[in-house]
This record gives sequence, structure tokens and C-alpha cells, in this order.
Amino acid sequence: MNTIGKFLTVASLLIALSLPAKAFEAGTQFLISGGAAGNGGGREGTWGLWKYNDVWYGELLQPGWWSAHQVTNAKLVGWFDMPFVEDSTFGLAGQASLKYSQENSYDSDPMISFIPDIDLLRYYYNKVDAKGGFTLSAGRFNVTDKTSDIINQKIDGLYLGYGSNKIQFGVYGGYTGLLNSRTTMIINSTGRNFWSSQLTDSLYTTYANKVKPHSIKNFSDLSKKVDWGDVMSDVGRSLYIWADPYFVSSANLTFPYLFANQTPFLEASLAISTEGPSKVEDEFDRFYITAGMYGPLIFSDLIYSFSTTFSTYGDSGANKSAFEGLSNYSKLKFTYFTNFHSLAISGELKYASGDNGIYDPFYGFTSNPISYMRYSPEHSSAVKYGLSVAFKPTREFLVTLGGDQVFSYNENVVDYQGCQFYGEMKLQCTSDFQFQVKAYRFFAQDMNYDNTGATITGVFSF
Repeated sequence: MNTIGKFLTVASLLIALSLPAKAFEAGTQFLISGGAAGNGGGREGTWGLWKYNDVWYGELLQPGWWSAHQVTNAKLVGWFDMPFVEDSTFGLAGQASLKYSQENSYDSDPMISFIPDIDLLRYYYNKVDAKGGFTLSAGRFNVTDKTSDIINQKIDGLYLGYGSNKIQFGVYGGYTGLLNSRTTMIINSTGRNFWSSQLTDSLYTTYANKVKPHSIKNFSDLSKKVDWGDVMSDVGRSLYIWADPYFVSSANLTFPYLFANQTPFLEASLAISTEGPSKVEDEFDRFYITAGMYGPLIFSDLIYSFSTTFSTYGDSGANKSAFEGLSNYSKLKFTYFTNFHSLAISGELKYASGDNGIYDPFYGFTSNPISYMRYSPEHSSAVKYGLSVAFKPTREFLVTLGGDQVFSYNENVVDYQGCQFYGEMKLQCTSDFQFQVKAYRFFAQDMNYDNTGATITGVFSF
């Protein structure tokens, strides 16, 4: 841990010890999961032909799980909540975890890794009543923008919020350089256009600049400079890999039920690259401004939400730090709630601009794949629409099913990429044990991008 990290840790502990704890709560969770994923899944074998770095490649794609791998995870989580006053409005909360992961591929030795992390360590102040009030968080905590797709990750920083019946606002500022990039991946300049990253997994791309002595600046360098086996072996041995250092700030303003039960909102976010312990020099500054609204439509059981985000960014090449160009990310969602076993039916449309007319490709900040497609394309140069249903056969049993169609959208060309189907089941067997099953299937237009997977998870609470 560097000097800044040591200082923050020691300062937090000293302040915590100096304040009298009125009530202390703590607990642990143990999560164990096993799953498998792979390309294929039974489609007929065919020849695949593609061009990469001016070289043509061909391969007979065998039917079935020709690139399957199995993953086993075990995670131990410990948490505590230590209020400093009797009404629990002010206190310290924390959560730490240790994850064991083993991945077995059909053509390589097992990859075993341990991932320690501090998931949460924050001082909080919550003074809220029926008329509103203030909220304050300082330390490490999760930050989510209004879309939940652009920024959604832990950040070390400060948040201040105020709410009333007529207006709500929140501001925060934070730093990402002390995070563990093995649990939070930030999109940098090497992994921007995942649609054109054929044969390049986004995980490899993200880690490429973090493991020395490898250094990648664009996709054309991949086959020339990197031995991916060495990269992933180094990653597996590294317990903590510093995240890309950015200063992130945001401010949002919401007007609850301003008219006809409609709630409009505005938000502006900024991510500026800076120095950090990772030693990664990757200037990819971004600015986002989002406007949206949500509320009931026609009648109270039909809810909609709409948001549109305009963004600009600084090129990491010759025009470092210069904001130029314009991109857009928009999403529209309708949800109909019923009284039949809490059944909810949702339809959603997402659009992320590509290099089209006045728009440049849209890039978020936190890595967030838009689909289950192999190689995990981000919310960039894409269109996706689909339907999903969620219902509870019993109070302890939640089932979610859905399907989507995905298109790439770049240079004014819309290309069908495939469709996906997914399902998830959560069963609260007892107050201390939850059982989860998740499965998905992506049928790609190009069979190279097929993806099939399933995971079974048990969560034990103590």
C-alpha cells in the first residue's frame, strides 16, 4: 500500500477509536458458486474466416462447447456497522472480502487467484425525516449515476445529499487510483471499441497496461507485443492491481413529482485522469450531462423512465485533455406492475452512438457489458431492445426471465449481432441461506461470438 493509502487507513482507525460506539453490529457472508461458459452449445460446425492485422485466419468451428471453461468461486465477506450516537445518524460502516477463484479451460492449465478487497469503509451521517434532510458519506462507497450504466462502482471520496418534498440534490467527488482493478474495471483508451476487438477479450485488454513489462496502446499492437499467457499468469499472482487513476465528480438535481406525478432530473459528471500508484499514463478524460424523467404513464401501475446522456472526451493520442466531439447514450424503459404474484413486465430500449454523422462513439466510465455476447461489448456503437418478466411464485422465490436483440451501429451502418435469452432464480431457503441459479444463451450472427453459460450460487449468512 502506498503512502496515501496508509495515511487514510490509519486516520480512519484513529477517528473510529476516538468516538464512543453506541451500538455495534457485525456479520459475515460466505458465497460459493460454480459455473461454466463457452462458445458453441450445439450449433452445426462450419468454417470461420476472418482478417486480423492484415492476416487471414480460418478455423473449422466444431459443434458443441469447443471453448468451454469452468469457474469455481468462493468468497468470504465480513461487515460491520458502528453508530457513534444513540439515534444511529452518525457512524462508521465497513465491509471487506476475500475471493478465491479457479478457472479451468479446455486447452490450458487451471488459473487460481486470490482477490482481497475493501468493499466499503465510510463515515456516514443521515439526518432524514418525513420532510427531508441531509445525507453525508466520506470514505469508500459505491457511486452510481442516474443511468446505472455509465458510472457504477466503488470510489474513495465524499458525497453530500439533501432531499425535501420539492427538490433533491447530491454532489460527490472521489478518486479511483487506490481501488483494486481486479474487482472494478474502468474503461480506458485501450478498450474503447469492443465491437472491433475480434479475438481480443475485454478482460485482457483492460489488464494489458497494468502488468509490466507489457504496454499496449491500440488493438494493432496486440499480436506484436503481448504474450497473453504471461499477462494472465501475472494477473493471477497479483493480489492487488491498482486501478486507473481518475478524479471523478458529479452533481445531480431532481424535482420529485413536479407535475402530474412526473419526476424530472439533471446530472453532470466528470472524469479527469491524474497520477496514481498504477503508474499508468492513460489520459482519457470524459464529461457527461444527463437529463431524464420518470413516473406513471396513463395509470399508476404502468411506470416509465427515460434518460439521454450527451458526452465528450479527450483523445488519449495527440489531443490529450482536449474535449472534442459529441456522443449520446439514451435508454427508455416501461414496466407494468400487477398484483398476480408481484408480476412485473418490462420493455427496454438502449442506444449508444457510434461514429455516425455528428456523433462519435459513446464510452462509459465503468466497464459494463451490454450483452452476454462473447468478448463482452460495452455500451458503445450499439442498439439493444428486449423484454423481461419478474415474478414471485412465493414470497421467498423470485424468478426473472428475459430476451434481447443486439445490433452494432457504426459508420451509419446497423448490423444485426444476435439475440440473447437469460433467466435467474433466487430462493431464500432460510433466513441464513439463499440459493441462486443463473443461465444465459447468446445466439450470434457470427458463430465466433456465441456464448452459453450457467452459474449456481449459495449464500450463507452468519
